[in-house]
Amino acid sequence: MRNWRLPALACLAFLAGAHTAWPSGKIALRPVAPELRGVWLRFHELDLCQGLDAVFVFHDRGMEVWCQIDDEKSYQRLLELVEPLRASFEVSVYPTRPPAPEKKGPEDKDPPPSIWNNAELREYLQDPFTRGATAGGGVAVRPVPRGEGGDSDLFLKQRLLMFTEQTLDWGKRMKRYAVGLPELAAVGADRASPAELRNRAVAVCRAHAQEVDRYAERLMDNIAHALPKATRRVRSREETVTPPAALAPPEDAAGQLAGAARSIARRVYRFVHPMSHTVGLVDLREPSLLDSLKTLRRMAGDFQRSCREVSR
Repeated sequence: MRNWRLPALACLAFLAGAHTAWPSGKIALRPVAPELRGVWLRFHELDLCQGLDAVFVFHDRGMEVWCQIDDEKSYQRLLELVEPLRASFEVSVYPTRPPAPEKKGPEDKDPPPSIWNNAELREYLQDPFTRGATAGGGVAVRPVPRGEGGDSDLFLKQRLLMFTEQTLDWGKRMKRYAVGLPELAAVGADRASPAELRNRAVAVCRAHAQEVDRYAERLMDNIAHALPKATRRVRSREETVTPPAALAPPEDAAGQLAGAARSIARRVYRFVHPMSHTVGLVDLREPSLLDSLKTLRRMAGDFQRSCREVSR
């Protein structure tokens, strides 16, 4: 039971000791020893944030790291990073591991219904040797009850499963690269920090924003195949060319980028695992998922450019 309480306790500790987030979205950093801040930066430079969902809490005597372990090698690398600090600081690491997955039954090895019954995906991912010989290359795909069908159906099921796992993984990775940006940008803008740490923080901001853009592009490619052709068609007449707006400072833009990535990651999950098969009011208010991903890529690009301006 104690392990399940760790994420909530970490959030409380994070708010109390790591930094203060003002209503504007900016972060007010508390003074932190450069050695401690350097390990936190190294954590992001090594992309350990992809294998560990971690919160670093700094205090007067040292730091605490609260983490949920997705990848054991990343956790061992974190322990190697913090070990040299123990001679001079109090360093505590509080890990929690997800419970061991239950043994899967036959139904758990099937794609989610939303993916299995998606005619566009079935057409795109089916065995090319079973495609109908139509002039345009398209076929009318009949949803098949899961568990029925022959070898071609098994081939399709495996590809749909790969599509599902890949899409969910990309959404999670995109979010994890984005959520650390506000504090990284705050360190990059903090004139009280050593120049070497500031420059490293700005470099990590740029690298993480590049990854946000990369995974957003991959998600656009995947999701476009799951949408009706009329929905995913680019309509150039509706696109207007507007002059680029002035770039916001990285510390201002980081929170917006992180918030947008979190929201889109949730929507990607709902796309694969919808709560219902009806359209809710939130879905009516929000732009299409492809439009949101396109906007996120533009935000990531603007953020990278603002980081380059700061580093000059």
